[in-house]
Parts: sequence; C-alpha cells; structure tokens
Amino acid sequence: MWTLNGAETLPFVLKRVGEVIPKSSVNKRVIVDDGSSDNTLEIARSFGWQVISNEGRGISDGANTALKHVESEWFASFEQDLLLSKDWWRKIPAHLNHPRVVVASGIRLPNQPLALRRIQEYVIDRYQRRSTGLESFLYGKTLDNTIYKTEAVKALGGFPKLSVSAGVDNILAKQVSLHDLDWKVDFAVKSTHLRKGLGQELSHYYWYGTCSVSLDPLLFKRNVNLNAMILRFLFSPMRGLEIAIRKTSVIAIVYYPMLRFAILKGVIDGLKQGGSQFRK
Repeated sequence: MWTLNGAETLPFVLKRVGEVIPKSSVNKRVIVDDGSSDNTLEIARSFGWQVISNEGRGISDGANTALKHVESEWFASFEQDLLLSKDWWRKIPAHLNHPRVVVASGIRLPNQPLALRRIQEYVIDRYQRRSTGLESFLYGKTLDNTIYKTEAVKALGGFPKLSVSAGVDNILAKQVSLHDLDWKVDFAVKSTHLRKGLGQELSHYYWYGTCSVSLDPLLFKRNVNLNAMILRFLFSPMRGLEIAIRKTSVIAIVYYPMLRFAILKGVIDGLKQGGSQFRK
C-alpha cells in the first residue's frame, strides 16, 4: 500500500484488509509512505504494517519501492481509501491459477453520493459489453484491490515509471496485453472507494483529464482528441438521461455532464501546460 496523509480512512481500510485476508496467508505487510504529515505512520504500525519511505514520489515510485521488498510468489496492492470487498480473498486470487492470468482485481465503486455510484455502475456495464477492441485492455483495471504474480511483474520491468500517479494501472495493463498475458477483472467483486462527495470526484476527473494529454500517446500512439472530448461533453446530457433511466437516478442527468466537463477542462488545461506530466 502507498500512503500520503491517509489517516482519515486508513484505520477502516487496514481493519478490513486484516478481516478479509487470513493472517496465515500473509508474508509481509508493507506501506510505502510519501512523507505524510498526519498520523498515517502511527496508524499503519498499530495495525502491524511495516513502514518504509518512498524512494521516489507518487504511486509509480511507491509501487516499485514496495516491489523490492516482495519475497512471495504472489503479492497484492491496495489504496489507502479503498474498503476491500468481503469476498475479495475468496474470489480474486483464484484467477491467478490460470497460467495466462498474471494480474487479477475486482472493481471499485464510490460510497457517496449515490448518483456517482450509479454512474460508475452504468460505465462498468458498458465495459462488460465491449470486451474487444482497441481499448479493451483498459477496462476496469486498477491497482487498488489487485493481486499479481511476482515474477511476471518483474519480467515486465516492474511498474511503469511515471512522474505522476495517473495511468500506472493503464500502462501496466497495456504491457500485460502486449506480452500476450491476461489481467482478469472480476466485475462481481465490488470494493468501496471512500469518497467525500461530488467535489472530490470532480477534482479527480479534472486531474485525470490533465494527465490524459501525455497518457494517450503512451497508450494509443495518438494525441488526445480534443474534438472528441468536446463532442462527448455536448452529448453528455443525453447520456446522463439514459443513465438516469437505466439506473433510476434522476440526479445523474446533472452529475454526468459535470463529470464530462471536468474531464474536458482538464484536457484543455493539460494541452496548455504542454503535457509535461510524464517522464519520457
């Protein structure tokens, strides 16, 4: 687990990990911290986790720092604000028994507001119907409730080395796909992303929009398509209406266009910044 000032959610997250994963199956519990100024480290140690400092900065460096301490055949990664599904251990590791599967994970859904959860459920439903195509290797991939075959990840060169945290999961998923291996997403295993509300989610979508300017060429060998982003935003009220009907959430009519606008604004600002967020 990588942490940065996670004291607000960490006690709940670590307690749940301890409840879900049997102690007899755990070799090490390692937290890589990015310089927290709250009592994150004290909380981590009180739950029996070893704390080490990130050798760099952000999730990319944090994940690779942690990887150096892995001694087991398999290892798992979690985020500091992810409440693990109670059936995660029973269902997710079993996917690694397939020889081609080297990474497996469930999905995450926000705890609040309810309309955001319904929107993400709708998106996931669409993902499952679109299991092939250019972007199929991206669908549902995340590092926050994920288990890996250690040697396979090391053979891929570890986690992608990026200067910001966005896109580490997507680029790793692409590397897995390019090596003719599989990352299994079990859409039935739903963990909870502990969120503060709409404002935090809008900030996250905006941030990801700024990063997509540099991320898209790495993922798809093409620049981010601003015209397509504008069209998606213009169409978003209709999509929001569809979500509202399918998921019986009227407020989605308003929330979905807001999310699309946050992404669009992020892309525009990212283009102004020159897409310099990533290492070459």
